[in-house]
Amino acid sequence: MEKSEKALDQLSQGSNPKFLCGVAVNVYQNSGDPNSNWAWFENQKAACANIHLRFTQADLGTTWGSPGTLDHTLLQTTYRELGPSVINKGYKIKEASDFWNLYEDDIKKAADLGCNSIRLSVEWSRLFPRRGQLDQSAVDRYNAMFDCMEKHGIEAAVTLHWFVHPRWFDKLGGFTKEANIAVYVEWAETAFKLFGKRAKLWATFNEPGVAAMCGWIAGNHPPGKLLHFRSAGKVLMHMCRAHAAAYKAIRQLPGGRDVEIGLIHNVFWTEPKGHGWRYAHARAMIRLSNRIWGNESVMNYLKHGVFHHAVVCQKAIHYEDPDGKPGCDFFGVNHYARGVVNWNLTPCNKFPGKGLTDMGYPCYPPSLYRAVSYASSLGVPVYITENGMASAEDNEDRTEWINGNLAQAEAAVRDGYDLRGFMYWTLIDNFEWNFAWLLKFGIYEWDETQAPDYRKLRKSAEVLKEWYKRLPEDLGAIIAKRDPKAGIKSAEERAELELEAENKFLRDEGWNDNQIKKLRSYCNNPVVEGATSKWSHMPVPGIKVEAA
Repeated sequence: MEKSEKALDQLSQGSNPKFLCGVAVNVYQNSGDPNSNWAWFENQKAACANIHLRFTQADLGTTWGSPGTLDHTLLQTTYRELGPSVINKGYKIKEASDFWNLYEDDIKKAADLGCNSIRLSVEWSRLFPRRGQLDQSAVDRYNAMFDCMEKHGIEAAVTLHWFVHPRWFDKLGGFTKEANIAVYVEWAETAFKLFGKRAKLWATFNEPGVAAMCGWIAGNHPPGKLLHFRSAGKVLMHMCRAHAAAYKAIRQLPGGRDVEIGLIHNVFWTEPKGHGWRYAHARAMIRLSNRIWGNESVMNYLKHGVFHHAVVCQKAIHYEDPDGKPGCDFFGVNHYARGVVNWNLTPCNKFPGKGLTDMGYPCYPPSLYRAVSYASSLGVPVYITENGMASAEDNEDRTEWINGNLAQAEAAVRDGYDLRGFMYWTLIDNFEWNFAWLLKFGIYEWDETQAPDYRKLRKSAEVLKEWYKRLPEDLGAIIAKRDPKAGIKSAEERAELELEAENKFLRDEGWNDNQIKKLRSYCNNPVVEGATSKWSHMPVPGIKVEAA
């Protein structure tokens, strides 16, 4: 067995497992793609006028109510110059830092950081720019990427849908239509047939809740809809069902039982800074936002095969999978921070004198521990698939972030949670969706003013290297000796451990018991506060639902 193959064999969860330490790299954000939904979206405006002109057969006069000509022709034009761009400052991604062509150097840079894993997106629109037409050159390029990772002893973790899909899929109706679940499953099957032997971890979706909320409520992701609450719920439901269907389909393929198939969710919640009557309206808004976010919608579906999603001012969306609980071998947690808002609903920090990241989040590592604890209730291995800090400044703030969050990840493993890996977001500054180049998450510095091959290692890389040098062996030894079922804890045990972790962090920061009490969250479990409904506490035939 070659040296790289031996290294990869040790990473897998066998007799000598190693804790995965790596980076997450979205190929689109570092390379662009003209055939994707995001390539279309970056040309849209915040306001857009659609003019439909129908012509009658009699006099070809323009009317609004006539059925059109006999051959049903319709003249349609879209005026795209109204309002600002949906992308920050109207930037275009172009080829970004060109990971697509510079992958060898970038993978080596990841290896130099001590990474033993890279989470990578396999882009649907790259492989199928047109429906039914596979681009063999893209297949070859991905195989070359996997070869390069194996050469450096790096295990690949694949994500099949990471906000990006072909534009032609949108024209079919995307995930708003139940019929398109089969289209996605066909893609998942094809991708696995092409690359099934190249990765052990296969994630069906990245953050389906974010895709639904940002695309259909906030309007800052494709297709840019505003306040379409019911459509957002349907999209989330169809993505969850697509995960279940893809899981079954991949399992039936050759090699499908040799991999782990899971789903990645952004575990996020918001808390108010204070208590009392001044925060009454903030608490109401927070409960609403936490409910729309979909933490419990996703978790309840994965636990029981029951999807229940509250919709603002409308009947909740409810679906019970006839096959019951869907398959899910691991759960990926994307967690950056929990949000905190002041009485006027502006982002803030509960800590006096502590600032915010460039994305408006406070640095508060115990929220990562709580996110892992919450995810562990699913009863499958957990991976932190994204965690990082947005900061344009190369100073001690990012170092503090890395130290704080990796310390919480280590504490979670030592406390018995079945946490198997940590992926830092991200390797290189990239196109952060609608924020474009505004947010700097990379351990390597880059922006749109520089050549694609420019890379500058940030100072905080040194502390990341130190963690990545130690954790694979140290935490791998704990994982090897532990009974996997030991990671499944009761709600009471989780609450106690969460409280202990939070109190230890606060005391280490110099806070006394009275100060800690004032900083306490407004409820016992802020992850799910406001996310559950009356249904969550009602018995459902054949289903045991865990209360928040």
